[in-house]
Amino acid sequence: MRFEDEATGPGGWWCTVGGGVDAGEALDVAARRELFEETGHAEVELGPVVWIREHVLTVEGEPRRLVEHYFLARAHHEDLVDDHWTALERRVVKAMRWWGPEEILRSQETIFPEGLGGLLAALLRDGPPGEPIRL
Repeated sequence: MRFEDEATGPGGWWCTVGGGVDAGEALDVAARRELFEETGHAEVELGPVVWIREHVLTVEGEPRRLVEHYFLARAHHEDLVDDHWTALERRVVKAMRWWGPEEILRSQETIFPEGLGGLLAALLRDGPPGEPIRL
């Protein structure tokens, strides 16, 4: 997903699909819900958490502490829809597309998490790690 939010800073950036976890919601349930809300994919093969990243992101001028858990997921098709986006997503998400690891490695775009192309290439080559890698 490509985000542009002038309150965060000039320009834009790409990042993976994701979102918040509701109170009492399991991480895998939240991952499935967010995948559906942001892409329309209701049926995915959800694998293990492969990476964990913690950081602060300013969204519309408000700093938010994020603890991101990246799941391995396989979609059954490539179609993307925005039917279930929130008002915030409609304001700041400017594009959506699939990327291959090689495209990410070659790109001059800002893409999060940092080093995503290499992380994906290693994941596809070696399979999921025994324990999530902290980025």
